[in-house]
Amino acid sequence: AAGVGRGVRGLGLARGAEVVPRATSRRALVTSIAVGEAALDLLLACGCELAGRPNYEHLQGEPFSVIARSFLPEPVAETAGVAKAALDRGDAALDRGEYDGAVKEFTFVLEVAPTEYKLCQRALLKRTEAYRAVGDREGAGRDFRKQWLWGRGLRWPGHYILSYVFLRPAFLPLDPEVEENEEQKRRGGGVLPLEWILVLGLAGLYNYVLYQSLH
Repeated sequence: AAGVGRGVRGLGLARGAEVVPRATSRRALVTSIAVGEAALDLLLACGCELAGRPNYEHLQGEPFSVIARSFLPEPVAETAGVAKAALDRGDAALDRGEYDGAVKEFTFVLEVAPTEYKLCQRALLKRTEAYRAVGDREGAGRDFRKQWLWGRGLRWPGHYILSYVFLRPAFLPLDPEVEENEEQKRRGGGVLPLEWILVLGLAGLYNYVLYQSLH
C-alpha cells in the first residue's frame, strides 16, 4: 500500500511538473498572438496614413527617417490661417456653382498646409463634391479614396479599440489545470477569432453607411 501511495504521489508530482511548462507555453502563445495582431493593426493604420494623406515635402532626410518622423504630432502649421481662408473661398465658390475655382482653392489647401488634418480632410471631401458636379468621376473617386484612407490612419479611434481587443487576452489569467481552453483551441486551430469576425462586420457596416452618405 505504501508503495502504491508513493507511486500515486510520484505520478501526481510528474503531472504537476508537466502543467507548469504547458501553462508557460500557452501564455507565450497567447501573448505572441495578441502582440502580433496589435502590430498588424498598427501597420495597417500606418499604411492607410501614408496612402491617404498629402505629401509631406517639408520634411528632409533619409526616406525611412522622413516616414518615421511624419507619424509624430506636428505643431499647428504657420500657413493654417491661409489654408482656412482658401477653404472658405472654395466653399463659397462651390455654393455659387463655380466648380473649377472651388477645385483650385481646395487643391491650394492641400498644398499649403498638408499636415493640417481637419482642413485637408474637409478640402478632400469638398473637392470630391466639386469633381462630381462637373462629371469627373475619376477625380471624385481618387479624392474619396484618399479621404477614406487617411481617415482610417493613426487618428482613427477604431485602432485603439482594436488594440485593446487584441492585447486583452495577453493579460487574462490562464487556468494552469486546463490543457487547452476554448480560446486557445480557437486561436490555434485555424479558425478566425470571434473578435476579428466582429470587427470586420462592424467595419464593413460603418464604411457601407459612409459610402452611401457620400454618393
